[in-house]
Parts: sequence; structure tokens; C-alpha cells
Amino acid sequence: MGILHSFDRLRFQGSLRYLYCGEIFEEYLSKAKVLFKDFKKFATGLTEEVCQRAEDLAQSLGRPFTYFGSSRRSKEEEAQKSAEREGIKEGLVTVLRCVEPCRTYKMRGNYQTKMLAPHLEWGKCLHLYFYIQHRRYGLLHLRLQTWFPFLIHICLNGHEWLARQMDEKGLRYRKADNKFTWIEDFEAVQGLADAQLRTDWVALCEELRRTYHPLHEKIGQPLKGLSYYWTAPQTEFASDVLFRDQATLDRLFPRLILHGLLNLSSEQVMRFLGKQLTRKFGR
Repeated sequence: MGILHSFDRLRFQGSLRYLYCGEIFEEYLSKAKVLFKDFKKFATGLTEEVCQRAEDLAQSLGRPFTYFGSSRRSKEEEAQKSAEREGIKEGLVTVLRCVEPCRTYKMRGNYQTKMLAPHLEWGKCLHLYFYIQHRRYGLLHLRLQTWFPFLIHICLNGHEWLARQMDEKGLRYRKADNKFTWIEDFEAVQGLADAQLRTDWVALCEELRRTYHPLHEKIGQPLKGLSYYWTAPQTEFASDVLFRDQATLDRLFPRLILHGLLNLSSEQVMRFLGKQLTRKFGR
């Protein structure tokens, strides 16, 4: 029937790059007039304020502010159910809290100097997931690390975005889950998908950051001009191949699966198909 090339999953990362340098982080604490021995108290106070701002925002909009303790449940599915249940077409859907791994600062003793020093290492801390129904991009989320260095991830779905573009232009289509099964005008839709490439990504990320992480200005105050540096660590580009009849696809599907298993990572293919691959060792 046709082939459509477009974005699928996009993940942007906002980092306060200077704070990942130990020497600059020490300078930051010095200008904030925070002694190393008082760092935990200082950081805990900021974390509590970040969480309180998020809770106040959720309450003001009548949205849930929920602790999400299970890694087996899908946060996105929970957000979609909440949006459908409440009929939310635009704005904040829910805020989920969960403890997840991250790179963060801890104070460690230096055996040589006999003094405390900040160390950036792997640990765990509370993260906030803001799920938002965006009028232009569809359902997306902002993930905020609530402890130094306050890393941000923003994830959106290119197919959801494209569907909103088609709705706005009055172009007809059918969509099942995260794929298009019928498109009336491939040329027009491909033009909309190509236009996505010219998006001002930094402006989008900063708009979301200002709305859902307003405490950044206070956090960055000791180092004037401290701002987020935005990168795109995950950009998935998809080709949707649409068939006119099921029989043709059924004939080709086993060959496509075999190709994926032989030439790609079997674990990735099985996860994409919704299967959990476990390895069993024999005697």
C-alpha cells in the first residue's frame, strides 16, 4: 500500500554539565556557602522542595501524585488509563514517584587528606515522572532526578505526534497501538513527518522544563548562567510498511522474524514482540 518514514521514540536528555566536574561542583558548594559536612542537609532540603512543588502542581490541577513501586508495571500504560478515565485532552495527566538508579553525589572521606570530598557515583534516588497530554506532541513525559545533579529526560512518541498533525490537517488514517494500518494520502503525511525534522528541540525541552521544574533557577543561582545542555541519546526512526491484504503479510512475516533473530539481537526482537526471553542452562 505504501511506506511511511518517521520518528518513533525520541528521548532528550538535559544535564547540568558543569556539575558533573568535581572541581566545579566544589566551587558551586563554596558559592552556595555549603560546607561538605552539611551537603546532605542542603541537598535534602532542595529535594523536598522539588517534590513539594510537584505535589502542589498536581493538587492544584486535581491530578494524582502517586508512588509507583513496581518495575513490572508500565508507567505509560498507567498514565494512558488515567488520561482516558479522566478525559484529559491537554495538560498534566499524573505525577508518578519512584526510586531508580542514577549518578549522584555523595560525600566520602579522603584517606590521604583526612577530609570529606564529593564523589559522583552510581546510586539510587527518587525520580518524578510528569505525564503530559501535549496539544501538539500527544502523550509525553518528563523524568526529573530529584537529587544532584538533577538530570532530566523527556520522552515523546513520533507516531503520536504525527497522528495529531494529521488530525489538524483533516487527513484520514487508521492507527492500532503504535502503528498506522491505513493512510489515505501517503505523500501529504510524509510531508508532515519530514517537517518534524525542523523542530526547535531546545525550545520544546526548555518550555517543559520551565513548567515542571521551576526550581532550577534557584538551584543554579550560585553559578550564574548555569543552564541545561540538551542532547538526544535515543532517536528511533521507523519505516511503517503497510500491506493491502493480510495474506501477503502473513506469508512474509516468518521470514522477517527469522531475519531479525539472525541479524539483530534476539533479546531485543523478543521484547519488541512482547515476549520475555529467559536463558535456561542444562546439565
